Amino acid sequence: MIYIENNCTDPAYNLAFEEYIFTRTDYGEPVLLLWQNAPAVIVGKYQNTLEEISYDYIREKGVKVIRRNTGGGAVYHDLGNLNYSFIIPDVESKVDFGTFTIPVVRALQSCGIDAEQTGRNDILAGGKKFSGNAQQFSRHRLLHHGTLMFDVHTEDVAKALQVKAGKFRSKSTKSVRSRITNLKPLFIEAGASSDMDVHDFKELLLTWFGREYDLRRVELTGDQRQSILRLKEEKYDTDEWNFGRSPAADIVRGDFFRCGQVEFHFSVREHRISGVKIRGDFFASKEIGELEEMLVGVPYEREALLAVLRKADLGAYLGDVTAEELAEVIV
Repeated sequence: MIYIENNCTDPAYNLAFEEYIFTRTDYGEPVLLLWQNAPAVIVGKYQNTLEEISYDYIREKGVKVIRRNTGGGAVYHDLGNLNYSFIIPDVESKVDFGTFTIPVVRALQSCGIDAEQTGRNDILAGGKKFSGNAQQFSRHRLLHHGTLMFDVHTEDVAKALQVKAGKFRSKSTKSVRSRITNLKPLFIEAGASSDMDVHDFKELLLTWFGREYDLRRVELTGDQRQSILRLKEEKYDTDEWNFGRSPAADIVRGDFFRCGQVEFHFSVREHRISGVKIRGDFFASKEIGELEEMLVGVPYEREALLAVLRKADLGAYLGDVTAEELAEVIV
């Protein structure tokens, strides 16, 4: 397994770095990245940014807002958070999340942390979440990345994210802070020094992965780093990518399903759908624009929409949800 060092804390650069390694290199073996972001909200690919952030707080605190290339929900990062990325060549489709979360769980368990993989994309300890994960599949290559909350300012998590109340009703919880935890106090309980910081945690993980997977360090060339900077400036530094235009809609319908939150923004003219944008924190292995195009021109009525949804490969577009469940909500 290859390890490529990246000590930058600019979230726009880091996501450009990750995309460059994923899409523009081919090392022929798995790649591991470990990276940190300065305070930022990282928004899922299919989300409506303005609906996910507490805009006044973001502006006041100078928190960056960056859209990533994977699905899932918005997350808050600061320098107490360690992010990891696996890039795997020669795969045919998305891979079960556990394939990548289990090594992280094992690494933590070796340190006395009672970690477990649960749900569709979370890692928990003591029933509280400290890691969320997402994937992207392209050209027979897989990107799997996740967060590891080591010493994050949890108060800022709650203040930065405009979380929909239904998400917590569906999970029987009351707030963001009530369902997340940091790893540092768990390490201290397991006997680690109270001086342990996120850099010590990073070195601990590198040592474990080096022992288990024979890590080989690779350095990028100057030309490669310049290409990453161009990608950062042309994509991740732009409002067009990070915010886009909030979808105009006459009708907005959505709910929380097993696949996550799914929200349809419909424009309807003369009882037919003239435009649609699908937003949410679901994971897609096919471009969601294909499903949106299938719905344009369809009468805005249950049976007509149901007929189209039944023909669509919903598992690839949205995940674990049925045509009947969607139709019940959107009409």
